[in-house]
Amino acid sequence: MVTRPKQAAEIQEPMTVAWAIEAYSYAVLSLSPETQKWYLQKLQVFSDWCTEKDLTLDTMKVLHLRQFTEHLKTRTNPQTGKPLSTYTQHGYTQVVKSFLNWCSKEEDLEDVVSEKLAKRMPMTKVDKKVIEIFTPAHIRALFEACKNEYNEEMIQRDKAILAVLFDTGIRASELCGLTLDHVYLSKSESYLKVFGKGNKWREVPLGNNSKAAIHKYMHRYRDAINQEDHVFLSRAGKPMTASGLLQLFERLGNWGHVRGVRCSPHTARHTFAVTFLTNGGDLYKLSRLMGHTSVMVTENYLRAFQARDARNVASVLDSLK
Repeated sequence: MVTRPKQAAEIQEPMTVAWAIEAYSYAVLSLSPETQKWYLQKLQVFSDWCTEKDLTLDTMKVLHLRQFTEHLKTRTNPQTGKPLSTYTQHGYTQVVKSFLNWCSKEEDLEDVVSEKLAKRMPMTKVDKKVIEIFTPAHIRALFEACKNEYNEEMIQRDKAILAVLFDTGIRASELCGLTLDHVYLSKSESYLKVFGKGNKWREVPLGNNSKAAIHKYMHRYRDAINQEDHVFLSRAGKPMTASGLLQLFERLGNWGHVRGVRCSPHTARHTFAVTFLTNGGDLYKLSRLMGHTSVMVTENYLRAFQARDARNVASVLDSLK
């Protein structure tokens, strides 16, 4: 009796998280560069943790995802040295969940990562905080601090940046990405056309002060190199980056002795939103102006406005005659 030799079993390499993230990086190319960077930075942390734990996609369980969520509580912010906020932790878990969900639907990975695993990704609960905004005194101090810049071009640039951010509430990435052909200035109507999250364009109006500030900077002081078409430029004449914009705010905050609030472009965005509602603006219009995908996000500002409004009630004792 002749028996056929058994065929050697195929040897399959474990499906590493790093390999899958590399493939995922091509799936998110339609997102803005800043969003891609945000996703991949967080996934790199997840990949490094999986490597340290000798975990692959084949061996990953919900237990491991819970352990990673707990691991996030031990990490610190490299800039401040403080523990990651629950908002940042939630961002990590949101990104990992999106990644696993993509894996569960991707050819060659759907048999490795189940849809059930992605759905059961633990999500960090975000602590509800009071939204910080600049006071009128803070805003005046920031504008006054612009005078400390080393030349007139930078002084006018900084003033134009502050004016646009406080008057429109656009994101840091949207301001940095703004180009000359998307600035519309006229006596009757002035607005910016910005490219926001979800690859969506929207138009935001300019008030008289911000219109004057950006017109003055663009036509009298802006010194572009090699026909650079981005509106706001760094000292080196290159397009301003989000990190450079944050450094600008921190610099102005130090010069202006602004205390009790974080000096950042995002705080200016908060200030615009709360001021808009304080002045009687419509919530749904605010949602469109800020480029929110859902009015539920905008409702956070409504709660902040209501909390501030509640603090302004008259004292019972003080009102006694």
